[in-house]
Amino acid sequence: MKTYPYFKILFLFAFLAIVGCSKKEDPLGAPSQNLSITLKSDTGDNEPEVIPLDRMVTFTITGSNGEDYTSTSKLYVNDSEIPGNSYTFSATGAFAVKAVYGSAVSNILNFEVISETERALTLDVTRAMNNQTITFGLLDSFGNNTAADATFYVNNAAITGFTYSSSTEGVFEVYAEYLVNGATYTTAKKNFSVYIPKRNVVLEDYTGTWCGYCLKALAAIDSIRKLTPHVSVVAIHESSIGPPDPMDFPQVDDLQAEFGVPDSFPQTQLNRTVTWNSIPNSLLYDYDIVTSIAGLETDLSVAISSQISGSTLSVDAKVVYRNGSAPGDKLVVYLIESGIVADQVNYFNSNPNSPYYGMGNPIVGFIHNDAIRNSLSGLFGDNIPDTPAYQEYKKTYTFTVPSNYNAQNLSFVVMVVKADNNAKNSQHAALGETKIYY
Repeated sequence: MKTYPYFKILFLFAFLAIVGCSKKEDPLGAPSQNLSITLKSDTGDNEPEVIPLDRMVTFTITGSNGEDYTSTSKLYVNDSEIPGNSYTFSATGAFAVKAVYGSAVSNILNFEVISETERALTLDVTRAMNNQTITFGLLDSFGNNTAADATFYVNNAAITGFTYSSSTEGVFEVYAEYLVNGATYTTAKKNFSVYIPKRNVVLEDYTGTWCGYCLKALAAIDSIRKLTPHVSVVAIHESSIGPPDPMDFPQVDDLQAEFGVPDSFPQTQLNRTVTWNSIPNSLLYDYDIVTSIAGLETDLSVAISSQISGSTLSVDAKVVYRNGSAPGDKLVVYLIESGIVADQVNYFNSNPNSPYYGMGNPIVGFIHNDAIRNSLSGLFGDNIPDTPAYQEYKKTYTFTVPSNYNAQNLSFVVMVVKADNNAKNSQHAALGETKIYY
């Protein structure tokens, strides 16, 4: 139980006076705004861009500050640096082009160079939600789409037209047959996959190193993780009397106020707004409340990709809806750290029914995981604009990691929440890990 609220207030007042900021502020300041660069060509915006042999392409590089970096950037074709900002594609095949300016790396432009009798098979999406329509294209060397004149085969079976959808998930193979001057040609085969979006529930654990009873919530969360992989965990620490909790999250009071979380720990919230605590006077939790919804088919999916350069991390949070976004939907992006070593008060040292029985009080050198370090988005999320069905919405966040964080132990929890803050779906990924839609 949290105790001595008067002393807690005095401690927080002194802490705030020292750091000179309010509880409403982000604990580490606003996300950094590093320079990013965008690569474009004079051929168009198709992905990939299909061009004939011996076509010269001219590139331009623009910075996020609006300045032109073409003459000061380096260009690479298939990872080989080229001089100037133009390149003549004198061989058939696939080519990837990128630009580099200092530590900034641009987007990648892909080109497919084909001969007069070749056709480039294209897919408008290579990973589709179940029942989503996939459209195939067949481009000649001048970029003309000849799909209407070809026959497409999915898993070696001819289909009608040039679109395809599947209600079941799996990996599929497609190719096309076409005629040029009376001769039959076949494209190379390409793969695409279909997935069924699954719901990842969110468990938020309000806790502290001083809270001897909080270990029962941690034990319950560990048990849930053994039952289902479809759970994203956020441990929200708060200091009390005595030495400060090394994982103290300065905005914990704002979260408690928004979600009506009592000032008595442990407290656990399911999908942000639903209380999930132990049965009174017991160590037991109702796991079915969580597992009955974790992993169910849902109508939106979340993906994450991230990288770090020096001390600056960048994370792309991506969302796809089956039926389009709803008014009031928000994107929440939290930075999480695990592997933090700090003594943990243990009131279950003498309880043989607890997994922490006989481990001492406090447990010295206890390893804490999933601690929220920073809200890269607004604390309660950033507005998601009106997004049509199957159209990806992506937002990029950058942040300078302070020296007392271990970058190898950082991860992200990304949520899509409703206007009432209830989490519709979530995803979690380590820094540098790519989580695709599923």
